[in-house]
Amino acid sequence: MEPAVTLLDLAQNSTPHYEAHQNIFVSLRAQPCSNVHSVLEDERCLFVRETEECRESMHYLDYMHFVYCIVDSSNVLLFTSAIVALLLFVLLLGTLIYHLCVTRYVDSVLYVAKSWRLNEYIAGVTLLTYGNGLAQVLSELKHHTSGDTELIYNQYLGTAVYQVSFLAALVIWTGSFAIYPEVIVPNLISLMVVSLLVEEFMYDEQVGIVQTTALGVLYLAFLGALYTTARVMDREGIRSRSKIEVRDADGKVFDTELTATVENVDQEQRASWLGHVWQGLRTFREEDFRAAPWYRQVYLLCSIPVEVVAVLLLPKVNFALPLHGWNKCLFIVNLILFPLFLIGTALVDMISSDNLGWICLGSLIGSACFSVIVCSTSCYDSKPPFFTCIGLFAIFGTSYVIMLLSYELIAILEALSIIANVSSASFAITILAWGSCWIDLITLRTLAMRGYSRIGFAACLGAPVFNILIGLCTVFCVQMIRSGTTQIHVRDGTSGPTCAIYLFVTSMTILLSVLFTRFEARKSIAFCLTTLYVTFLAYVAFCEFEVTHGYGTDHNDDGEYFLDRVPGRREH
Repeated sequence: MEPAVTLLDLAQNSTPHYEAHQNIFVSLRAQPCSNVHSVLEDERCLFVRETEECRESMHYLDYMHFVYCIVDSSNVLLFTSAIVALLLFVLLLGTLIYHLCVTRYVDSVLYVAKSWRLNEYIAGVTLLTYGNGLAQVLSELKHHTSGDTELIYNQYLGTAVYQVSFLAALVIWTGSFAIYPEVIVPNLISLMVVSLLVEEFMYDEQVGIVQTTALGVLYLAFLGALYTTARVMDREGIRSRSKIEVRDADGKVFDTELTATVENVDQEQRASWLGHVWQGLRTFREEDFRAAPWYRQVYLLCSIPVEVVAVLLLPKVNFALPLHGWNKCLFIVNLILFPLFLIGTALVDMISSDNLGWICLGSLIGSACFSVIVCSTSCYDSKPPFFTCIGLFAIFGTSYVIMLLSYELIAILEALSIIANVSSASFAITILAWGSCWIDLITLRTLAMRGYSRIGFAACLGAPVFNILIGLCTVFCVQMIRSGTTQIHVRDGTSGPTCAIYLFVTSMTILLSVLFTRFEARKSIAFCLTTLYVTFLAYVAFCEFEVTHGYGTDHNDDGEYFLDRVPGRREH
């Protein structure tokens, strides 16, 4: 209770008083976009147009402008219809990502991993992890414009909790398998160290060049430890137990030599170069279409335009295809079209149209020269010696296309979260994490269903280390370059410590569980991980509805968020 003010206090002017704010008027541009709910309905369009934060999540389309400016938000029926349309668009984008993952991405990863003779764990920790996460991390160079690191940090930590608990449990639920400790144990220990170390950096709210460099060096040390351990354990009988075997879509092992040469290909498939092109463009066989159920037939018909565009942009690499997918004519088309697609999608909003035209012209000249080299060093009826490089092109090219679709999906989800008035921290560690990990969910489920559970399980543990260390290192470097300083202000928000603790506890749980089960991934471990993630979601929900109080740097009285103070009070 505040003390009563007496006449003597008034005469001596000794009553406590609060300092006035420096500015009476708050800039509309600095307002959080969630304040749109506090504005009158007829003024919400102006608020969305003038508020910078409402455009931070925009990728190619401005969904906040669509909902509040193009659509009349005061019309309940029309506003609800617009939200339903956005949800259907999310479903469409998710289906496109699913199709690209199943028909191209997974097969390309398996081909390169088998060609390089990687074992299942190294393939999951490196190749699959980079394919899933590298495009997302690099996109921060373009899309991270805000100086506030809270959303990105919560996204990386929330995604890590989701991968280590829910996705790892999903892989184990698909089927039990043996876990070999030479890679998993160092990975789990690294994950526990990373969760504590990064939170220590973030909680100090100041990150400098030393901490940023330490993140990159730590990841290099992590890779070095994995490689050294794999080399030590790479003996006859130990390497063979985790060697990748090629399986078809039903999970049955088959001989890759059956489709490796032209002698084993049907006569009609090698009749001429025009027939070879048709085989590459054909999205499905007529007999497969007739044998499929009606809903599968509808899916195949709807996937025709998507598959045709994908064939023109990206090569197919698959052990089950004739010549493992090699198609000389279509590959030359890929060399010409994909660089133009990459330039147009990556630079269209960054440089002028004149400069963009010159870059496209240079790309065409370079592609033409490279196409001449390909024509002179390869033939139609045998794979070229650089076919593994084409597999890498297919992996990262498909990952880039999926990244574009994922960012559009995430932009819609972020707009819907603002409409639903969900806090940014809760959104980042739940909906945003689910949207950004949609490619992981599809890829890991597909691999597990085809018998590659160890690859998926290794990716669940290796991806968080890559995303946190390399992702945050990238964000910090971008912020330092843009601010021109080597010391930046960071925040971990209300949910940062919670995510870090859950990540540490989940990693420790997996380590103890595999020790007790003698390195056997059993359904009991999956049940334990699922329970941990459900508990995590329950805590997030309690914080969102203010049943309990989250703990993080947003609750520290550091003078930035609590500006009013009594003069003469000792500063802490």
